[in-house]
Amino acid sequence: MPVAVPAHAGPVAGTAVPRAGPSPAGPSPRRPGAPPLARRPAPEDRMTTRPSRPLSRTAAALLLALAAAACAAPPAPGPAAAPPGARTSAAVDLGPSPASLMVCAGSVPMQLAGAFGTEPATAPAGTWAQHLYTCTYAYTEGTLLITVKELADRATAAAHFAGLRGSAGPVTTVEGLGDAAYTQADGSTVVLRDGSVLTVDVHRLPERFGKPPRTRSNVSVTAATTVMICWKEHAP
Repeated sequence: MPVAVPAHAGPVAGTAVPRAGPSPAGPSPRRPGAPPLARRPAPEDRMTTRPSRPLSRTAAALLLALAAAACAAPPAPGPAAAPPGARTSAAVDLGPSPASLMVCAGSVPMQLAGAFGTEPATAPAGTWAQHLYTCTYAYTEGTLLITVKELADRATAAAHFAGLRGSAGPVTTVEGLGDAAYTQADGSTVVLRDGSVLTVDVHRLPERFGKPPRTRSNVSVTAATTVMICWKEHAP
């Protein structure tokens, strides 16, 4: 007959008793309303971008040199550049054009300093009067003047250039400079370009100027060529 086991008695010999242990693999059930479990970031999520490295000194110096070589650098203090328009009208004077201002600022003074091996005692200074822009380069040895006469149109400029040449006495034609050019007996050079006439006046410089020394005519042609290159590079 069956034997009754008292409630306080232990298990019957030979009977398997379940043991406590880890729960089966898998996520634990969440309580209703509990926030979602945070996901461990994947390796690609933990990748960061390195901050950009600053320019090397060599690269920075190169950029500065390229910027300094631009002919159209901001002009030195002086008459403000006028917008395109009827600057040369007898009734309207809007000031010098950006092309005229180039002879006194930006790359031109730097190029001339390199070519002549010397710099002005003071920064080049420009003035504007009666459609004539004048830039003064005051060196310890003498003075170089670069002027730009702005005329109403090409025909008027050509007539003005012809008048200057006719009254200049003996001149030497300079080929390949502007639309037409010549050098006077004192070494100064006059150039016709579009509606303007450029004059590089060197008569106040010594007979030989610069380091190494060069003739006044060489100085004026060098300055005129420098200006023409800038005008060509930045022609509208």
